[in-house]
Amino acid sequence: MRIFNAILVHRIFRALWVAFIIAAIIALFYYGFPIIYPFLIAWLLAYIMNPFVRFLEKKGRFPRGLAVLTALLFIVVIISLIIFVFTTKIISESSHIIELLQEKMAVWMNWLNDYFLSDSFQQLFLEISTVLDSLDVQSSLSQITSTIGSAGTTIVAYLFTFLKSIFLFFPKFAFNSIIIMVATFLISKQWNSIAAKLKSVIPNRIRSSICAVARDLQHAVFGYLKGHLILSSITAFVFFIGLLIIGAPYAFTIAIIGGIVDLIPVVGIPAIIVPWAAYAFFEGNNFLGTGLLILWPIILVTRHALEPKVYSSSIGLNPLMLLIFLFAGLKLFGVVGIFIGILALVALTTLQKAGVFRDVWSYIMTGKVASN
Repeated sequence: MRIFNAILVHRIFRALWVAFIIAAIIALFYYGFPIIYPFLIAWLLAYIMNPFVRFLEKKGRFPRGLAVLTALLFIVVIISLIIFVFTTKIISESSHIIELLQEKMAVWMNWLNDYFLSDSFQQLFLEISTVLDSLDVQSSLSQITSTIGSAGTTIVAYLFTFLKSIFLFFPKFAFNSIIIMVATFLISKQWNSIAAKLKSVIPNRIRSSICAVARDLQHAVFGYLKGHLILSSITAFVFFIGLLIIGAPYAFTIAIIGGIVDLIPVVGIPAIIVPWAAYAFFEGNNFLGTGLLILWPIILVTRHALEPKVYSSSIGLNPLMLLIFLFAGLKLFGVVGIFIGILALVALTTLQKAGVFRDVWSYIMTGKVASN
């Protein structure tokens, strides 16, 4: 009886080797991401710029360095204009919203004080005092009043702290932006030489698989991002038009915030509409509250009606698998895990379509990569 099976041992070693490589790649990406992410962004920008740079080289007879610099400056100017236009409007209206909150807090506090001093409340207070100790009642009332006042102060202070943290974030953001821009320039300028070196080092069979995976992954990731941005933009536009129709204040800023919130899967517009409608009914503004509740299903129907069309034209993800990966990512990594789950599903789907899993299985079983 033969106990030692050389073929099985070789398969086990190859499987362990593949598992080690996968674990090393995941660990390197996980722990090294805070260091390498500026250069990943720089590579992505260089990749996006490359067609424009080639156009300037061929049609405009630009030297490679000048073409890269021109393309980079063009992107910086466009992004800066977009940020300037939106942030100026948002910051302006946000300051008004904070002032409005302060005024509302003052009105609510005055209303509470007037109510506590009213005859109806004094009568209620006397009735309660016959059952409970008056000192306990007075202590509870003062505690409730102080709690409401401190809550209002805390909310306003939190908003100011949030705005302050944004301004303090600018130096770090500026430093990282400079690193990304310089890295983008260097990568894009040396794009052809880097591609030639990789071509000479990586074998043709592996290079063709990598190119297929990169091409499909690019299509899937950019397709998903494009579809998600399109849907969120449509949502923000419908939200904006609806707010204008019902006469809601600060429609532009709130619609922009709604579009940004809508970018977060699972959360969406209801995170804004539901508490806002409840507040409107509490304030006695039934028209605004009813309008918001009518606007909510309109936005949802519009989004869900367009969702299959937009996503089917961008990427082909299985809805059930997408839901599973969304839930798993949310449970494992929190809100950021939603995007991680989507990207993981896109990557696995792309690898499967490119035949990478077939090649890995063939390598484990035979020691050779499957031929096309």
